[in-house]
Amino acid sequence: MKFLSTVVLAALASAVSAYTVLDATSFDSGIQTGKWLVKYYSPTCPWSKRFAPVWEQVYTDLQDQLAPNDVFFAEVDCKAFRAICDNADIDGYPTVVYYNEGVNKGEVPGGQDYEVLANFAQGL
Repeated sequence: MKFLSTVVLAALASAVSAYTVLDATSFDSGIQTGKWLVKYYSPTCPWSKRFAPVWEQVYTDLQDQLAPNDVFFAEVDCKAFRAICDNADIDGYPTVVYYNEGVNKGEVPGGQDYEVLANFAQGL
């Protein structure tokens, strides 16, 4: 029972925080509603590792402001889910792509910079 309570609490925390880890079963349905900034990365890529704290800081700083406007953050591990990254034409890591109601609107220009990414997200 304790395990089930932990799972339920983790799921509720994820739903409240508006941050999602997407995989092969959740990607298509996950981004269908709202505006999504999706980070494509490889856990072994040094550039992805350097970008992780920037991404986390933008999310942390803006989550309360953006969630009521249906702006969500997500990530895809391209090492684990190569097909998703291939379908999105990801050719380098990390890459941040903007989706609106499930439609790929393209890479966020300069999306690895805190100020650029934060300003882009606030403009959605």
